[in-house]
Amino acid sequence: MAHVAHPRPLAGSLAALRRLGEIGLLAVAPAALALTIIGGAIGHRYAFDFHGALWQAARDVLDGHNPYPPPTAAGVAPGDRFVYPPPVALLLLPFGLLPFGVAAALITVVLLAAVAATLAVLGVRDWRCYGAAYLSIPVLHDVRLGALTPLLALGLALVWRWRSETRAAFPLALIVVAKLFLWPLTLWLVATGRMRVALRGAVLAVVACALGWAVIGFAGLGNYPKLLSVLAEAEQGRGYSLVSAGLWMGLGPGAARVVAVAIGAVLIAACWREGRRGLDERSLVLALAAALALSPIVWLHYFVLLLVPIAIVRRTFGAIWLIPALFWITPYEEHFAQHWRIAVGIAVAALALFAAARATPGRAYDSAP
Repeated sequence: MAHVAHPRPLAGSLAALRRLGEIGLLAVAPAALALTIIGGAIGHRYAFDFHGALWQAARDVLDGHNPYPPPTAAGVAPGDRFVYPPPVALLLLPFGLLPFGVAAALITVVLLAAVAATLAVLGVRDWRCYGAAYLSIPVLHDVRLGALTPLLALGLALVWRWRSETRAAFPLALIVVAKLFLWPLTLWLVATGRMRVALRGAVLAVVACALGWAVIGFAGLGNYPKLLSVLAEAEQGRGYSLVSAGLWMGLGPGAARVVAVAIGAVLIAACWREGRRGLDERSLVLALAAALALSPIVWLHYFVLLLVPIAIVRRTFGAIWLIPALFWITPYEEHFAQHWRIAVGIAVAALALFAAARATPGRAYDSAP
């Protein structure tokens, strides 16, 4: 009688344990953490970033008031100021029509959905990648705050998906208007031969800002550059920026900014070089790295943007998807009594960007998606 081979019991047991581990880590853990963090914040300054900086600005515009605070240190106190260009407040007008509790619940759903939409736009179908995204503290912290970074990530994903089409100019303009520090993305488009998209995006951004200020009667326009300067001075010593790291290392504000600008310039040059070589993915990674390096303010939730290059270079689950989970080592920027937290945060971000750059398949920039 012929011998019938049977699967080895040990191999089957290990596969089952691995499956259970994946479900526990990438399904149960993200859901439990989301419920804990979001549920625990309700009644304790839940969505306070959304309340002070966004919802209230929309209410001010609806009431015909100036949404901008005075350009003073007190005026830009965290959670109590709107410092975005006017189109952001105008886009949020529907939320301003709602009571804060309802608006906060709605923005929570929108932000959670934006994370999934970002991965879907980039062609990610592996459920484990979605679990890893929701496992990361930048995503959960962002939803707790009610900040708009997941929407920026979705916009960046759309720019990538449509990068060779004219319509990419629209999400490009929106994300650059919402966060001015993302301007190096236009250089990525130019470096990869998409001058028309970059130019249209820049024009749309300028026109949107001009129209937005006209709608609110040009309120705050004269003081806006000073407002941004005061904001940078007030907050550049906190968070995970290179300027913050330089200050904690004993550099003066001017020297710390020079170092950050020098590193950013090197990254921009590398972005340009890789773009001209046709390495589209790597050029985008370097553009995002330059944007983060040049910004004097980098909050934890900015790192939600790292999901975009990770998803671009790896659409199935792998070790790179777990790198953002390392931010749990230093989960909140509110308390920086220990300087090592800044170094850890910057190191994790650098690791994610380096891994994405190294993982680029080297396809020409007309490949899809």
